[in-house]
Amino acid sequence: MKVIDDGVIKYDRSNFSPCDGLAASEFQNLEYWRKKLYQMNLIGEYPEAKVGFGNMSVVQDYSEFTECSHPQFVITGTQTGKYSDLDGTHYTRVLDYEVDRLKIKMMGSIEASSEALTHAAIYAANSNIKAVFHIHSNEIWLQMLADGSDKTCASIPYGTVEMAHATMKCISNKDAGVFCMHGHEDGIVIYGRSLEEAGELTNKLYKKYVQSELQVSL
Repeated sequence: MKVIDDGVIKYDRSNFSPCDGLAASEFQNLEYWRKKLYQMNLIGEYPEAKVGFGNMSVVQDYSEFTECSHPQFVITGTQTGKYSDLDGTHYTRVLDYEVDRLKIKMMGSIEASSEALTHAAIYAANSNIKAVFHIHSNEIWLQMLADGSDKTCASIPYGTVEMAHATMKCISNKDAGVFCMHGHEDGIVIYGRSLEEAGELTNKLYKKYVQSELQVSL
């Protein structure tokens, strides 16, 4: 069975405030894109290991709950990849964070995705970025590595301070783009100035590496 390096929360979980599910207005635009990615099998669950993969977030103003010096956001909750549709109980507010201390302040009826620290690092590094998608695809991941695409170091695991710093280096001063997580098998990150831009970049990746491969095999 394939060894899955995913799903385990590594950030400090002590600042989680349980509450009722989020209102639809907080996540419905994000859910629109999540459904598309789920249907493309870029978000889901590894069936043998029963471990979910893929997570998504979008910048959201939560200053009514906590004042924060960097962008706040809403993100899919931990281990929600297996569900075809999410509701307010599957999303979490990220109110504040300290990347170098692995600290995340969050509020929801579920804890934030195990990759929340990577999302936080991207938003903290560039306030022009408004949406982050973390997908899984072995086909895309392998071909991006072969193509020499932007990537993090193979020795850096997900959910760590080192990955957060590597992520910041990957995006550099770019407001939109993609990179693969060399040390996190199948993991790819897409970021953009809007959900629509991140979605279009994801579609381009899929058409380039997955659909073209299907056409060749036919």
